[in-house]
Amino acid sequence: MWRIKDGVVKIGMFGATTNGTMRDIDVAPVSLKSVTVGSIDTVDCISFNFEDKDGNELAVGPWGGTLGRDHTFVLKSNEYVREVSGTFGPFATQHLDRTVNSLTFVTSQGTIYGPFGTPNGTSFRIPVEKGSIVGFYALADGFVSAIGFYVRQ
Repeated sequence: MWRIKDGVVKIGMFGATTNGTMRDIDVAPVSLKSVTVGSIDTVDCISFNFEDKDGNELAVGPWGGTLGRDHTFVLKSNEYVREVSGTFGPFATQHLDRTVNSLTFVTSQGTIYGPFGTPNGTSFRIPVEKGSIVGFYALADGFVSAIGFYVRQ
């Protein structure tokens, strides 16, 4: 875990240590606006919109492949993501030793989105008691091999 700036902390990576191109943002996110996860058996791709400190909404991604069905959720103005959980492990049909197999999001209003993908493998959970999850970074090419989180405190 490390602080980047403006009260934002970077947490993770969960998944592979190789198998993908590093995908990241270069602007500190203030709030998460929407998330799209493409998935079938595993997390194929992720994209998201966030707001920066100047109030600009920025679109990121998709990071990963083009397979899978897109699942999008849009956060209300007073809603934020307070927890992300998921699993990572082998994706045998693609001969990959590790991918992010599933993701589930919980909002401040108790809404649960997911699981997207197939929950199997090693579990992880990022609960945020004071603050919110405001963005992501990943290793991704054909699939999302690993994922990390930006948390604003």
